[in-house]
Amino acid sequence: MPALLDLQRAFTAALRDAAQDADTWAHGDEISAAARLRVYRNNARGVFERALEATFPVVRSRVGQDYFAQLAHFYREAHPSRVGDLHEVGRHFAAFLRLHLAEGPYEWLADLAALEWAVAEAGVAADSDVSTAAALAGLPAEAVAGTRFRFVPSLRCLSAGMPVLAVWRANQPGADRAAVDLGTGAQFVLVHRAADDVQLRDAQADEFSFVVAMANGATLQAALETSALPIERLPALLHALFADGTVAQIIPPGALRH
Repeated sequence: MPALLDLQRAFTAALRDAAQDADTWAHGDEISAAARLRVYRNNARGVFERALEATFPVVRSRVGQDYFAQLAHFYREAHPSRVGDLHEVGRHFAAFLRLHLAEGPYEWLADLAALEWAVAEAGVAADSDVSTAAALAGLPAEAVAGTRFRFVPSLRCLSAGMPVLAVWRANQPGADRAAVDLGTGAQFVLVHRAADDVQLRDAQADEFSFVVAMANGATLQAALETSALPIERLPALLHALFADGTVAQIIPPGALRH
């Protein structure tokens, strides 16, 4: 009789491979072992697909149920679930679509999936205290240029080659679902959770570059230089970041992060 670990491995493999013959390592009574396994296999496939639909509802809406089911099938073959957390099912979906749909008419769906994954990640990120603009204003003037920010854990920065946020908004419940011109160019999106609601902000390319630089540990002065953001637009961007509650900590020169 096979050892328990061998049975567990055979069962797991058979859930993903219909060619596996359960009758070689399991026994049935009125219902064959193979028939019993088909029940588990169908349930596992259904749970996987529903978890993917829950995370990527806009992708599913854009392509329809049948095509989404095909994508889910091929994705599951490439990236089977390996943990018990269903949230993790969608972690590699955007990257999978980028390869699977490359150079085809639907390759833009990878950017849409990346945005939906950013929303999902922001929704489950850790809570954090937030800092205020007053805390930055209270610093000595000579310290501001060397100041760094630590952003809230839910912040996600997404760069897409098409108007992904416009598509996402047009496909939300209650939206008028107006057609979106996919040829209008790149879009840069900041995603974070405030209270219990995930918020998405459209950013200009230089604003996005500034936030990414700050998120990677640059000082305020270095982020300005890297992004080429005009200094006259900096106050408005900082106001938006603080008003949105995205800044968790202001780190003056010489201070340690905590």
